[in-house]
Amino acid sequence: MLSRKPSAGGRDILYVALAEAIGEGGCPVCRCVEKAERNFLWTLLYEHANDPHVRGKIIEGNGFCGYHFRRLIEIAGSDPLIGGLAPALIVENLLLKYVESAEADVRLETSCYACSELAKIEESYASSFASRLATTDLLNLYESNPKSLLCYRHYLEVRSQTPREAARRLKEVQLEKMRRLLGELRSYIAKHDYRFAGTITESEASSWVRAVEAMKGSGWASYRFRCAERRR
Repeated sequence: MLSRKPSAGGRDILYVALAEAIGEGGCPVCRCVEKAERNFLWTLLYEHANDPHVRGKIIEGNGFCGYHFRRLIEIAGSDPLIGGLAPALIVENLLLKYVESAEADVRLETSCYACSELAKIEESYASSFASRLATTDLLNLYESNPKSLLCYRHYLEVRSQTPREAARRLKEVQLEKMRRLLGELRSYIAKHDYRFAGTITESEASSWVRAVEAMKGSGWASYRFRCAERRR
């Protein structure tokens, strides 16, 4: 559901999504996945709450992870088109299964349907970015926006799939961006000295937040990264 395969290359819908994400700043892959996540969950609640196939997949996996249950609550509570009925229909079937599990003393393990689908979407965006770095102007767009910075995990994933020459240039661009961010972070810290009489720029003030995202990603991708670290 909502999973898209990357095409052979060029300025297709995935190129447009990645180019727009670069313009927004932060990790472009994380940004694309965040948008896809909201669209996926909204569509699930608005169109598929009564879909036997989708509900069967959710029940089969014993619901969602805690992160995606929280996201469902946020979306349902913030959008009057959704409201509480759609999630209630899903939760009713799940709660019955948990009641039966407790009665039978059988432990349930969750395989989050949303995480499974988003993993495919994330892979398609990373692969699409990698394939288009050598054939489109994505790398130029990425280099020209100082606020756009692939998070560490997505950088490694993209670079591992990028043709050699483009991968070499991507590494140069990535290191320059990371060093620039480190410089802004150090400047932000230094300007807190009581002897400093100037101003802290907006970019410097946000540098520590952007540094966290650069190391660990943002949104669901960040949550997934933390889960992967726990399993090591």
